[in-house]
Amino acid sequence: MRAALRTFLATLLSLSLLLATGPAHADTPDADNWPRPRFISYNVCGAAAQCENIYGDSPAAWRDQLVRAIDHWGADLVMLQEVCYGQWTLLRDHLQSRSSGPRYDSVWAAALPSASGCSRWGTDHRFGLVIFAKGEAGTINNGSRSVHALPEAEPVENRIMLCARASVTGRAVRACNTHIDYHRSTAVAQVGRVASLTEAFAAQGEPVVLGGDFNVLPKDDVLDLLYDHTGGHGVFQEVDENDKSYFTGTECGQDQDRCRSGEATAEPGCSPKVGEPGKIDYIFLSHYWFTTVRGDAAACTPGMSDHHLLRGAAAWEH
Repeated sequence: MRAALRTFLATLLSLSLLLATGPAHADTPDADNWPRPRFISYNVCGAAAQCENIYGDSPAAWRDQLVRAIDHWGADLVMLQEVCYGQWTLLRDHLQSRSSGPRYDSVWAAALPSASGCSRWGTDHRFGLVIFAKGEAGTINNGSRSVHALPEAEPVENRIMLCARASVTGRAVRACNTHIDYHRSTAVAQVGRVASLTEAFAAQGEPVVLGGDFNVLPKDDVLDLLYDHTGGHGVFQEVDENDKSYFTGTECGQDQDRCRSGEATAEPGCSPKVGEPGKIDYIFLSHYWFTTVRGDAAACTPGMSDHHLLRGAAAWEH
């Protein structure tokens, strides 16, 4: 009976993610024609109790569904948060050597030396961040890998930013991935550090792609240091900033081309910790190098994560 139930639940999971990997909403019917490069940012909820109900019984099924989403989008760069070490190696070993479909290089960093929920992924319980780049081994320059500890205004879970140079559609970029704490005072300090580091990369002439779970809404002044518009004074645009379906407030008029807004990536039906829908996941692109940004949040896939997978696209400006 339990085996039959697991099979039934796995089938539902497969169907839900398959539906989620297509254009998720009526406002993106032309997503197949969006520009390239293409990006994904996804908090995969690797150690949390609320995400163990299905994929904990079948790590391979979890891997296959995520690979399906990556392949459907044709992602050139993938940034994952809340990743157990065993999840990374499961994805890495498949994506770096498969004979069918594009291969991916990857780089990993641990934010925590151990997380109890990672026990379902193997004996190594480290927990952290991963960046995947489409291409063979060497697509990511491991010599450029850097791991930056983020400050804490109060004693909370350790947070980091992982960065490395990667080749994306034949162009060198500085890819960074982070997970910001939800306590506001700590979020202020951490976003400040992230902004300082990534601005320095941009000042060196590098195209910068910054993905992650920031745990704050677009209009929150915490993000003023990242956005380059609508009250912000950073160096970034965000992939889902020009979908007028989500423009709200007096500063986001329909006559504007872009605003600090976007589709929700967390909502009550997906996460028991969320009170109301909101965008808390982002893909930031340095404004000098990219243009024609596009973004879309896939549908919630219970059993995969309590976040929506965020897809982004852009064209090269220079």
